[in-house]
Amino acid sequence: MEILIAEDERPIAESLKKNFLAEGHHAIIVEDGEEVLNSVSKILYDVILLDWRMPKLSGLEVCKKLRAFGNCTPIILLTALNDISNKVEALNAGADDYITKPFSFDEIMARINAVLRRFQQTTTYLPFGDFALNLITRSVELPNGQIKLSEKEFELLRFFLLNKGAIISRESLCEKVWSLKCTPMTNIVEVTLKNLRKKLESVTKRSFIKTIYGEGYIFIAD
Repeated sequence: MEILIAEDERPIAESLKKNFLAEGHHAIIVEDGEEVLNSVSKILYDVILLDWRMPKLSGLEVCKKLRAFGNCTPIILLTALNDISNKVEALNAGADDYITKPFSFDEIMARINAVLRRFQQTTTYLPFGDFALNLITRSVELPNGQIKLSEKEFELLRFFLLNKGAIISRESLCEKVWSLKCTPMTNIVEVTLKNLRKKLESVTKRSFIKTIYGEGYIFIAD
């Protein structure tokens, strides 16, 4: 798994990262809310551990922003607050779960596995505009039909939809969709992107994927 640890208490963050690495997962630590938004715009995470009280932007504010952007990555809020009203506030903000400090690593892993199971069981479609990507058939659902996609077209569109509203660099697409390091001679992103755009635009008559020159690409659904 690719895990983002958003925690400004360094001992807690380092302990979590050490344990995740021992379990065979990859984890990145950030220490404030703005870093979370920046990291999520570049990397597709399987789960986000989000401390409630962070500098610059609180975990609650970050959670609301990610959901407003259309990001549906599972989020678990970490906090010392244990009042039921805080839990309700966290869930209403879009968090998938809520853990009070102190906690054990075994509890963290159990909660992560639980939210991932729920996410996988309930997420069949990723909507955009009047359309949706069907994660089972790997095709785009239209009001009157489907758009069939190649394997990489599907993976590319899925990545964009999980990161709607974020500028994604060519390098990030190479790494996350193709598991490659981009070179100036690598054109797989451009070729696949061109084909995906052509398929979407020919049927929907809309341009969802915009090029931000010098930075990358952004998917705008509305």
